[in-house]
Amino acid sequence: RQKFSWQEWKRPVIAIILTFLCNVESSMLAMGEWPYMAEIDHEASASFFGYATAASKAGHAIFAFVFAIWAHKISGIKIPMLAGRCITLAACVMYIFVEFIPSNRRWWMLVCYVLFGVGFGTSPLLRSYIARETSEENRSTAYALQNGAMVLSVVVGPIAQLSFAGLPYPGAIIIPPNIKLNIYTAPIWFSVITNLLAIGVTFFALEDTKPTDKKGERDAPSSFSITSIINRLANFRSLHLPWLLVVLVIFEKMVSGLFGSTMFAVAGPMLSSMDALSGHDIVLLMAIGQITSGLLATGAALIFFVCKLGKRVSCRVLLVISHGFIIAGYIITYPYPFSSSPTQPFNETTRTGCNPSEYSWCDTQLVVNIIPFVIVLTITLSFSIPSAMLSLDTIYSKIIGNIDQNVMQSIFVIADDIMQIVGPIYGTAIFTAIGINYLNIINGSIYIIAVIVWFAAWKWLLPY
Repeated sequence: RQKFSWQEWKRPVIAIILTFLCNVESSMLAMGEWPYMAEIDHEASASFFGYATAASKAGHAIFAFVFAIWAHKISGIKIPMLAGRCITLAACVMYIFVEFIPSNRRWWMLVCYVLFGVGFGTSPLLRSYIARETSEENRSTAYALQNGAMVLSVVVGPIAQLSFAGLPYPGAIIIPPNIKLNIYTAPIWFSVITNLLAIGVTFFALEDTKPTDKKGERDAPSSFSITSIINRLANFRSLHLPWLLVVLVIFEKMVSGLFGSTMFAVAGPMLSSMDALSGHDIVLLMAIGQITSGLLATGAALIFFVCKLGKRVSCRVLLVISHGFIIAGYIITYPYPFSSSPTQPFNETTRTGCNPSEYSWCDTQLVVNIIPFVIVLTITLSFSIPSAMLSLDTIYSKIIGNIDQNVMQSIFVIADDIMQIVGPIYGTAIFTAIGINYLNIINGSIYIIAVIVWFAAWKWLLPY
């Protein structure tokens, strides 16, 4: 029986710690983004928020590829990781000063979101680093711990916000007149600290190692020219990989991100318009939900590691179970007439409730009870999404094999980012035009198709 070896796990553990530190600012800001934007700029709409979220993901997608090419060129991830963290730190400082902007503050926030996305573009480097530094036997366990670190980061932000629940906007003034500490801005101060810690860990503890086998790859040109990129792509095309399975796993990765990309974009506008919750109440509700889901998911990741479920549970089966939970969630949260109520009328003073001038469906749409909605959202965040990530990350890394995985992992992440870009725009557009109920019907149908396609390729996935 093989014993735990710190020498073998040292580098993966450093990558897992960095995963937590690099993810924490997005989890800290996610719940308060829409309420804060709507509070400080009344011209902000659900559609604009969708475009701002999509712009952030676009920055992530573009720079994930840029950072990957950079890391591939210098055969190391340390310098690109430091660059990404410095960009994110600059975005945090800009976010703190948003209320110094006299008008159109939503555009300043959009720029901050884009910079957050750019800085987070280093995330695939940590995935490829783990793939390179672990054996195939331990890889699924390492990815389970990385996913657990990502979910644990979801807990930190809500706890910070709940600790400042007694400071509703505008809160306490730190530097007159516009730098304030309240339930919306507290997480950004924690993000500054975690980014400084990430810079320190990267600089002092992260060790670059060169790939041991670059099968099918020639020496890369020493520039970022179009010719060098074309040559690299040609090298990857020459690899003897099962490309149909590569495409299938990328498709499933995009589908697995559909729930999160649409739900996080419309959750804030939905709760404020359909349930008439204030921004303060939305943050508290989502904070409690995220803390619960984060703790459950972290516990599941630890059980996966301690019980070595990566060697006992098929990743093929895990994805089917994950998608099955999401499909069941859409069915449970459909607003059936016997268990639902009408939308709340618009209140001009509190700016909550359904505004007929913005949403034409105010008089016809039914609202599902908020309790099953929160329960389903919590289960999905704590189990379904992490399970799908674990399953697809493990299968994909085994399919592409023992090569320098930086670029191929970036293609994987970029494919997911395409959904993260399209999802918020598509989700907020459908929500604004015809409401959340039809959005859930469309999404549920897409997940059913994804399960059918997965079963169609079942036997070809067996070796992985």
